[in-house]
Amino acid sequence: MAGTISFGGIASGMDTEGIVTGLVQASRGPVDTMKARATTLTSATSSLSKIGTLLAKLKTTLEAVDDAREVGGFTASSSNAAITASALGTALPGSYSIKVDSLAKEQRTYSNGFASSTTPLGQSGDLGISVAGAAATNIAIASTDTLEAIAGKINAAGLRVSASVFHDGSQYRLQVNGLDTGEANTVAFSGTTLGLDVGANTRQAATDASIKIDDFVVKRSTNQIVGAVPGVTMNLTATTTEAVTVKVATDTSALSRQLTAVVDAYNAVIDTVHSTAGFGATKATEKELAGDSMLRSMESRMFSALGQVVGSSGAYRTMGAIGVALGRDGRLSLDSTKLTKALTEDPASVAAVIAGGASGNGAADVLRDVVTAFSQNGTGLVALRKDALETRNKSLTERISREESRLTRYADQLRKQFNAMDTIVGNNAADTNYLTKLYG
Repeated sequence: MAGTISFGGIASGMDTEGIVTGLVQASRGPVDTMKARATTLTSATSSLSKIGTLLAKLKTTLEAVDDAREVGGFTASSSNAAITASALGTALPGSYSIKVDSLAKEQRTYSNGFASSTTPLGQSGDLGISVAGAAATNIAIASTDTLEAIAGKINAAGLRVSASVFHDGSQYRLQVNGLDTGEANTVAFSGTTLGLDVGANTRQAATDASIKIDDFVVKRSTNQIVGAVPGVTMNLTATTTEAVTVKVATDTSALSRQLTAVVDAYNAVIDTVHSTAGFGATKATEKELAGDSMLRSMESRMFSALGQVVGSSGAYRTMGAIGVALGRDGRLSLDSTKLTKALTEDPASVAAVIAGGASGNGAADVLRDVVTAFSQNGTGLVALRKDALETRNKSLTERISREESRLTRYADQLRKQFNAMDTIVGNNAADTNYLTKLYG
């Protein structure tokens, strides 16, 4: 047993412990083989985990360009902080003169003034609140309710309003704010209103944002203007007295950065697969995964996804045509000069190749779906392969444990046998000494 010290062979003069160790060691062959196998399986599982992590990173970079609106081929700028602008992949180069006449606002209404926020008001009935022209929601008001209690009841009603108590320095008022901007989101009051229905108590009306784009009036219910200028989102922060210039220009650097991220993430996966499973003259670092069919299939499908012809019109139909090329070693490269030329000549076609057009998928969509099939947690092919290896490793570990226990029992049995022999030898020696003395 572990922790014991054996002194076998004292009587016989034999190194019985050495004999026991040798016999046990001679029987360890299967255990050592299984342990080496377990180490191989553990290492292979770790490599699959690394590949799964790299696939997840690749998927993230692809999701950044799998929608035409995300493909950053353009940039938008504004001459005044009153308007901030950003351009999507569907934008077109141009310049616009824009004046902000009004901002979108939410309604803000106050009740009549009261001396205390915590004293019962002595009023009872239903306070009706209608938001955006919907049927009024009635809130029961009891004579024992305070301003704070009524504010709590309004907030608990689940309406698109918020209520609080406001102190103007001398009086307390119930403040009700709409949660949504725009004329359509007006808040109306009825019944026991505490003065909320008095016109003068609405200090801020619900209004739309109103801007003039080259003297054409455009209104929106929020301060985010989408769809007025193709592919451009404008956020309004203040009104203006003078026109603001918003420019949309081609921006090859943004798309180049996005595609560089895809290329780098793709190559990280391919390099790890080649190292793990072997490629050409490069030997596999993982014996268990050498030439693995699942990894080979993954590489083949990824390669095929990027080589597809996508779209049905436009000057560019493949990733190679816009500068993203596949080499003989399976790795990607990006030709920035080729990409810039494509963006200059036909930016819509470039966006369609990468992210798809009005219908159909682009190369990024196709590759993303392939990556998802292999990398999905629990159900992806890499995860399933990893689970299979872990199951085999667990079974092997259990066999090793049983075999180690058997060898321990075998060693204990040998020690008992040698100890018994040693005792006999010792007794015989004692008898011999006695007879020698007796008859000598």
